Amino acid sequence: MKDNRNKWQFYNHPSKTALSANEVRYWRQSLKKLLKVGIEFEFNLQEQKGRCKGDNVQCPCVHIDDGCWKNCQSYKNCESTPCFDTCANREKDCDQEKCKLCKNYKLHCLDTCCVEFMSTCFTCNKFKRDCEACSHKYNPKEDPQAIRKILGDEFQPSHHYGLISPSGVVSITTDGSLLGDKGLEIITVGRRVDYWEFYTMSKKILDKAVSMGGYLNERCGAHMHLLASYYESENIINEMEKDMPEIILANFHQLCRRYQNAITWMTIALDDREHMTRWEKFRVSILGISPVTKDMRTVIDEVAHHAGGCKYGWVNYNRTSFAAKNRINRFHIEMRAADATLCPTIYAALACLYYALAIKAVEISRYGLLKVGEEAWLKKAKVMKEALMNNCSDYNSTDRFSHTEDALDYKDDYIKESLDLVSQLKGILMKLGPAHGVLVKLAERPAALRRMRGDTWEDIEKDLEVQIGESDHVEFKLNEIVDLRIIEDCNTIDEWVTEVHRVLEEDEEIDQKVDNDEIKEFVNIKMREGEVLWSDSIGSVVPL
Repeated sequence: MKDNRNKWQFYNHPSKTALSANEVRYWRQSLKKLLKVGIEFEFNLQEQKGRCKGDNVQCPCVHIDDGCWKNCQSYKNCESTPCFDTCANREKDCDQEKCKLCKNYKLHCLDTCCVEFMSTCFTCNKFKRDCEACSHKYNPKEDPQAIRKILGDEFQPSHHYGLISPSGVVSITTDGSLLGDKGLEIITVGRRVDYWEFYTMSKKILDKAVSMGGYLNERCGAHMHLLASYYESENIINEMEKDMPEIILANFHQLCRRYQNAITWMTIALDDREHMTRWEKFRVSILGISPVTKDMRTVIDEVAHHAGGCKYGWVNYNRTSFAAKNRINRFHIEMRAADATLCPTIYAALACLYYALAIKAVEISRYGLLKVGEEAWLKKAKVMKEALMNNCSDYNSTDRFSHTEDALDYKDDYIKESLDLVSQLKGILMKLGPAHGVLVKLAERPAALRRMRGDTWEDIEKDLEVQIGESDHVEFKLNEIVDLRIIEDCNTIDEWVTEVHRVLEEDEEIDQKVDNDEIKEFVNIKMREGEVLWSDSIGSVVPL
């Protein structure tokens, strides 16, 4: 049995007072409705080196190295027509008159030096260009501008954060750190969290981008924006009905500090033992920046300053804004930790993780401002961070890797902290589909370790992905029975459970055996979560 009392310790902070039970209830329910996650997918593209479209008149024939171009169109005529000036057998006593009667004429051809030389290329019907092998040939599959145009036609971006296109894409753009004419960045509009929606959207984007030549390396990250529903137009539309207490944002920051190493570990994705993840330059650690002695305005400024005065913090709050008394009137956070992958399952699970982290920040705000750990913990956390994520060298540097030669010395610690994070968020994650199980697998073996042992992206995705199984069909049917009130007029909840069991037994679409205890557990969970209740007047379990 675990005793987590020492793990969860809080400050009774004078400027970040704990929330009341009603305030926690309000913000938990509000954020469950309002929180959205937007994803940025980054890809390098091929460099377009050729510009010729097969219409260059100066291109040589494929036979040019055979020397046939040296053949002259006039050779046969010159060979059969005696000429004093071009006879190879001409002697000293020869003259023009003798030449006319001479039977010993032999052509001495000057080849390409002859003023009347005309290559047979001009009349040859075998002339051919080898455009396919030519390094100067234009290839639309390697033209970044053409690729971005094709993907734009495919995904039909909405170009507005208040509109969701069928693809979920809001814009297709470039990023100066990517290869291939600044590469390809596909940005999705913020979506309310649903694991399967994120999975489906990510898979379509990844599959199409890869089919167009998009590829990943140490330059590519997987950034996600977590925001309480709003969009920008001439006037900012904000769906938060009142300003958020500062302690929620402060506790989110504390959770990020406590689990920075864990989340970094779970999202490393390169394939080199010495370079398991990209450099720190674009996601600078926030471990040393505490909200205990500072308000969150100051924390946000310090995060930006520490990252070079810009958005490149491990977590970035630049688009969060405040009202009076340090209350938040726009909640917008960018998580920059993760390496890019080609696994839609990872993107879907990570979106759920960030969402759960925000809900957890609300829940713990009932008890005060979270303590991340004692001085010894922070000291070790910084050492572990440096082993896993480092290198803030110059932007012009070709070394864009973290140097991870010593990272696996702390493997057990990274795994322990990662599993602790996933365990703490389990109650939230379990309501979001299979994200919890995927995150457990990533905690135990992130993509980088899988790639180091030779796994392809397809192998990794196959191991992580979750298929909708028979248990999902049972849950769907149970929800249907509750939502549509298929069973009513029961005297007790036990009678209702018995009737539901009978309905499931008669359902030909369900092969799995379900007993009364499983149905009761389903109802109990729904009741604890405030999603259903028992109605004596209706004689049924009814949704709230």
